[in-house]
Amino acid sequence: MERISELVWLYIKRRPFLKEIIRERILNYSALARKISTEAFGTKKYEDAVKMALIRISNKLIKTEEDLEGKILKVLKGSSVSILSKVAVVTSTRELMDVDYLSFVEGKGFFTYIVEVKELEKVRKTKTILWIESNLNLISIHSPPSLEEIPGVISHILNALASEGINVVEFISCYTDTLLVVRESDTSRAYELLANLTK
Repeated sequence: MERISELVWLYIKRRPFLKEIIRERILNYSALARKISTEAFGTKKYEDAVKMALIRISNKLIKTEEDLEGKILKVLKGSSVSILSKVAVVTSTRELMDVDYLSFVEGKGFFTYIVEVKELEKVRKTKTILWIESNLNLISIHSPPSLEEIPGVISHILNALASEGINVVEFISCYTDTLLVVRESDTSRAYELLANLTK
């Protein structure tokens, strides 16, 4: 029975959408138990044991997730949001020396910069540029230091944006600052959503 509970928990952990369904209490335990029993064990004979494991796991998960959500919302309510317009994202194969950047990240063989549009004239002279996207805005979220201790805050922000069809072009997190670059067409919706989360 313990092994069944472990396998059911693994099944749920690998499918984050199931956690949300369980947290919202909008699931049919029997139907989900049938599905898990067939997929995880290759037979329906464990369906009852899987259903019991699901009920135990969901009761525990609901409490844990509600506690975590409360902590996430507390961090967000202590955060502030600001926007800087007219920015661009630049990706280069080499470090850019003469460019004033707002932020940058170094990957394996690539450098990605967030710059103000006025810096693009300098950037375009460089032969190591792979990609430039302009008509973007930078949304900065400044959070309290507890951001570092509470898991899921960034995930909560990104999921909220994704659920509204807002694509984050670039994302950088540094200590209590979270930088999100979005397209101009998405900025007002993204700002409104984030402002509501931080109210």
